[in-house]
Amino acid sequence: MTPPIAAPPTLQQRLDDLVARAATVTADTDLAVDIAMVRDRLRRPLRVAIAGRAKAGKSTLLNALVGERLAATDATECTRIVTWYRHDLGYSVTAALRSGERRSLEFSRADGSVEIQLGVHAIADVERLEVGWPSSRLEALTLIDTPGLDSSARESSQRTVDALIGDEADGGEADAVVYLMRHLHRNDADFLEAFNPGRLAMASPVNAVALLSRADEIGAGRPDALESASAIAARYAADPRVRSQALTVLPIAGLLAETGATLTEFEVSWLRQVVALAASEVDGLLLSVDRFRGGAANPLPEEARERLLDRFGLFGLRFALDRLRAQPAQTAPDLARALVEASGIRAVDAQIRRHFADRSDVLKARSALARLRSIVAAAGASRLPGAAELAVEVERIGASSSELLELRLLHDVHAGRLTVSDEELVELNRLLASGPAAGRLGQPEDTPAAELRSVAVLSIDRWRTRASNPLLDRPTAEAGERVARTYESLYLQLDAENR
Repeated sequence: MTPPIAAPPTLQQRLDDLVARAATVTADTDLAVDIAMVRDRLRRPLRVAIAGRAKAGKSTLLNALVGERLAATDATECTRIVTWYRHDLGYSVTAALRSGERRSLEFSRADGSVEIQLGVHAIADVERLEVGWPSSRLEALTLIDTPGLDSSARESSQRTVDALIGDEADGGEADAVVYLMRHLHRNDADFLEAFNPGRLAMASPVNAVALLSRADEIGAGRPDALESASAIAARYAADPRVRSQALTVLPIAGLLAETGATLTEFEVSWLRQVVALAASEVDGLLLSVDRFRGGAANPLPEEARERLLDRFGLFGLRFALDRLRAQPAQTAPDLARALVEASGIRAVDAQIRRHFADRSDVLKARSALARLRSIVAAAGASRLPGAAELAVEVERIGASSSELLELRLLHDVHAGRLTVSDEELVELNRLLASGPAAGRLGQPEDTPAAELRSVAVLSIDRWRTRASNPLLDRPTAEAGERVARTYESLYLQLDAENR
């Protein structure tokens, strides 16, 4: 009986083996610590940074994604420090100091957010803060909140650049980035170009999503603000410079999402007091922030007015009061769900899960290879035995991994380096995403396996025919062959599942 053919090692297995060999080569040297950090990074959840200019809504988005008000949204000293939010079995806050020491810090919950006491530690002495929290939403992703890129404190802006981009050899702390912008500023595009590591020789993944933030404030919070934001986001997504650096652009009203995720019965009771007024009085209060804050008709005490303005914003107040006026029987959970649905956070969360969390092994591999390349180069410069063989294996993995090659293909398509039609771009975005075969083939979930295999075969033939066109430039022809091989992999996967 012929023994079964062993499956080839996975990308993760190849990296584990490479790290183990590198640990042997660098044992008893300063580089051993760096190898240990690479191993730890591969075993930990994916690191996703939330970046953008000051007041773009980064901390608000983080709170919405976690479903708790953890990150402070006002200008405290801790907002000038890169802060990691990671899953833990208990509650903790740790300062990683530039000296290499780690110190536990005291903290408290105030108005929902975590207030951290730096104590005797100066901001300049702290490399980053790490908040451990038992949230299920942090199990697959570690979220990194960053200072604004245009912060008045130059050191704070530089912390963000160092943490996310790093240098050409090492890359930064983050494996992927969610970038918030209130409008397309030149600095936004410049940062995205810097973060996307196309300058590295290794395969560079599509690891950035851009968000048009604070969508509810467009046009001074007019009723059609969210619809206008969707149109603007679509226009930005079609901009060649943005498309070459981010997979997509989505609108997000982070304040609506955060408030919906953390809405309280007290807040809804205050809203009910306002909606009980005559319609003309309610409309008058909602003409401006000042009208709501100082209107004589407002039955709420000053503290409640300020709380609602802080939690909802003017657009959110209009939205919530309209819902309660139209459906008085709505409960707090009903209103919370409506706020979340209107905010756009569902689409953002789906993008993060699909393109980041589901690709975590590949994105972490990209980060690990960048760091390993630097470590191996240093080992070679020190003439450590076995360093040359490690360097060859680093390049071999980067050049032969189908997962990394597919991400490189998608990157090249978005960067405009390959000639594809708009329809083909949509197809490639779908095909090269993660998920079930039916979705990647553009078919309904309940499509029979035989029909899916037929679609895959037709796609193989179509892309192979396209690749053989003598008028195509070489990179585009090679890309066509890579697409055909991806369809072949899907076909083999479907065939194996049907046996």
